[in-house]
Amino acid sequence: MTVALIDDQALGAVLRGTTPRRLRRRQLATTGYWYVRLCQAVLTVVDRAGVLSASFEHLSSEHRERALTGILELPDDIELLSLRRLGPVIGRLRQRHSLNILGMEALASATVLEADVYLSAASPRLENALASEGRRSHRLS
Repeated sequence: MTVALIDDQALGAVLRGTTPRRLRRRQLATTGYWYVRLCQAVLTVVDRAGVLSASFEHLSSEHRERALTGILELPDDIELLSLRRLGPVIGRLRQRHSLNILGMEALASATVLEADVYLSAASPRLENALASEGRRSHRLS
């Protein structure tokens, strides 16, 4: 089964119980940075919701509670690699690619997991780096 490495928006959808069709029946994984961005967005909403948190605000209280539990305790069936494992890979990939650390972690995770990467928004530099490393990327939007 192909691993699907999902970004923060797709992770939010999965945790809300609205897994995009293209991700169903796939082994899911995410990166530490994407997970942290989702946690920050949803758990620190003060005045108004942003892109990542707005869809959590409109859930029924029961669904919202279930989704928040998933954020606070990432389900075991969503893989999240340790930086202990990714650090050396990021170091090697940095020699060939000039991405920010979020992009480098995604590239390294996709490489280690031999995963396809599913992005909610365009990321041309990351998509080009993935292609040059033999990894496929897909847009969910």
